[in-house]
Amino acid sequence: MDVSFPLDKAKKQKFRKKQNANKSRKEIDNLPDPILQHILSYLSTKNAIQTSILSKRWKYLWTSIPKLDFDEGALDRRLMFMKFVERVLALHDPSNIKNFSLSCNVQYDTSHINSWICSVVKHKVQVLNLYLRNFQELLALSPCLFTCESLEVLTLHMFHSLKLPSSICFSSLKILTLGKVIFSDDHSTQQLFTGCPILENLSIVDCIWKNVKTVCISSPMLQRLFISDRYLFTEKYGENDDKDDLNADADDQNDFNGCQVVIFGTSLKSFSFDGELINDYCFYNSSSIVDVSIQVFERNEVDCYQDAHRVYKLLSGLSSVEKLTVSNGTVEVLNHAEELFAHVPVFYKLTRLSLESVESLFTCGAVQTILQNSPCLDFLDFQMVFCLPRYDKNYDWVLDKVPKCFVTHLKTIEISEFRGDEKEMHAVKIFLESASVLERIVIVCDDYHFKSRGGLKKQKEIYKQILLFPRGSMSCAVDFFLGFNQIQITALKFPNCS
Repeated sequence: MDVSFPLDKAKKQKFRKKQNANKSRKEIDNLPDPILQHILSYLSTKNAIQTSILSKRWKYLWTSIPKLDFDEGALDRRLMFMKFVERVLALHDPSNIKNFSLSCNVQYDTSHINSWICSVVKHKVQVLNLYLRNFQELLALSPCLFTCESLEVLTLHMFHSLKLPSSICFSSLKILTLGKVIFSDDHSTQQLFTGCPILENLSIVDCIWKNVKTVCISSPMLQRLFISDRYLFTEKYGENDDKDDLNADADDQNDFNGCQVVIFGTSLKSFSFDGELINDYCFYNSSSIVDVSIQVFERNEVDCYQDAHRVYKLLSGLSSVEKLTVSNGTVEVLNHAEELFAHVPVFYKLTRLSLESVESLFTCGAVQTILQNSPCLDFLDFQMVFCLPRYDKNYDWVLDKVPKCFVTHLKTIEISEFRGDEKEMHAVKIFLESASVLERIVIVCDDYHFKSRGGLKKQKEIYKQILLFPRGSMSCAVDFFLGFNQIQITALKFPNCS
């Protein structure tokens, strides 16, 4: 029996694949240098450099790649890492470096770090990401960084005091992110924020304001502002692994009474706060703000009253907001100062309000006041997944006074992660009774919860109970999403059972 044919066929297939590979290789090699360099920019810097062994055509292509990314690995390879960075920057041709990222331990090599920064500034870097840690000596970043005309995006993450030069001018900077930075003093911190005339996006993440008493964040082009003050929270749970002896002055942040941060938001569209109210934030000229999210973590009982005042002060400058998200922690803080309920502003443009649980609506006088002061609210959203109500048999909540928006504007209510317990059912009943212009109530079940309680059968039972609730709007639709495949059941103009 002749078996040569299948063997010859296999050889031919192998030969054909090799020919196709060579053809593809030649096609790639014929591409212009800029296109090949653009392709290399999607690889890690290490892998891009490794392509130099492919052929003479590829030997020096990597020296013009516009994106460089260096991430130090194990400490026992530090010397190799330092030499690698030095060699790449030294061999890079005069072309621009558009994107440069550096994540490494500083230790005693601040001079090397600054020389690298100066090198990429000379290459007219546009995006610069610095993640610096483990300082064994003081670091003052090179002054050339703070007058870089080409820089458009800057991320500076370091648990270290930020020593700033006398002259700061980021003439092209649009996005600035500061992470775990220790601000040095009022004057230099103020210079930093005023030195970004076209800044559009600012994120201040877990920074230390202890050395600053008052600062103003004002940029005529600023559209998005995110502030996180979670330093105390992370320290409490030991999540902060960047700390070193040089930053011991940050340890007594607990004794710090807070920095006064004034925000002028003439073009601001979005503001988000997440963390503990270590500092005092207030807004002026903020009528442009559309979207606000406030998530406050409760501190100890002594701080809660101060935090409540700070939340009310924050809200007072946000009366023109159209979309407001308030966490359960924020609600609990608000309730610590009932005498301030009268100072909740009128949210004359607010159309969408998001809360973490229905319990917030009925147990917090501040939330009911916000509703009373939101005459145009047409969308109410409850994200139950974050904070489920504690079990309490005394759940006969009522609205002290039906908000005006329930009668005139509220068209849609959404409830996510619905479990169908007595509290939630009671809340749905009140909504259907009180919201006389309601057009739609959307209920999305928590599948994992119902899986252990009878699954689809239990969900359908709850849905039928809801259909029997009395209501104020005869045209309301109930959209009930149930089951792991999120089956939708809709009832339009269901019978009045009142």
